[in-house]
Amino acid sequence: MSLACFAREAGVPAWKLRDARQQAAQQAEREDRQQAQLERIRQAALSHPTYGYRRLHQVLTTSAAQEPSAPGHLGLHTIRVALGALDLQPPNPRRSRKKAVPAVSETLWPVGRRVQVDATRFSLGDGISWAYLVLDVQTRTLLHIQVVRSLSAGSAVTALHTGLKVLRDLGIQEELLVMSDGGSDFTSAAFQAACQEAGSWVRAKVSQKGGMGILERTNRTLKYEFVFREDFATIQELRDGTVRFRDWYNQLRLHSALGYACPWAKLLETAESRNAA
Repeated sequence: MSLACFAREAGVPAWKLRDARQQAAQQAEREDRQQAQLERIRQAALSHPTYGYRRLHQVLTTSAAQEPSAPGHLGLHTIRVALGALDLQPPNPRRSRKKAVPAVSETLWPVGRRVQVDATRFSLGDGISWAYLVLDVQTRTLLHIQVVRSLSAGSAVTALHTGLKVLRDLGIQEELLVMSDGGSDFTSAAFQAACQEAGSWVRAKVSQKGGMGILERTNRTLKYEFVFREDFATIQELRDGTVRFRDWYNQLRLHSALGYACPWAKLLETAESRNAA
């Protein structure tokens, strides 16, 4: 009996039976193709048990190019979903995190002239940049600003050395207490060694009395009273601008904590009194 005769006997339009038969064949073909893809991915995952879906994608793409008879291109999403269905996702690598250095109470701070170091982030037209600021707490003098492309222990050490050189050149040779937050660049062995050469180091909080809130306020002044108004586009423009900001902040801006005196004048006064003694 033909399909048309059967359709008439069953009281069903012939096109419905025809489409159903075609769709069943197409569905069976799709299932066979998916099973072949799963088997390909399974074999590749078992051969490379530590590979994630991105590395497996590279392996499968290379093998497909070398074997003309291999099935078509497999996308990243297809491989990722297949690994989950096959329960072959590689375990996530365990990352050991460095134990955070606790903040020290103000009553336990070592004796020394306090110098604070911090880094603040800027988003420029040519990418992300960071500015290391070094501040003498007693006179609120901004000793140095160093603009870099990314944070690093070497940049932190260079900024600290350059800032401390300003004090040494003025004859201030007393032992220092370097204060910073718990960033990895400040807790690195290189930065800690530099602090030990100058005196000692503590991690301080912004909320502590006499803590990092002092330098955070300087960061805010740099951003809102200068950088955001200038609208710098490149890291070189920011570097040139921070030199102007440092001169303005030290020599022209009156500071309420100093009795409305300029930080640089206060630093010179301190240096002269110490040198005279």
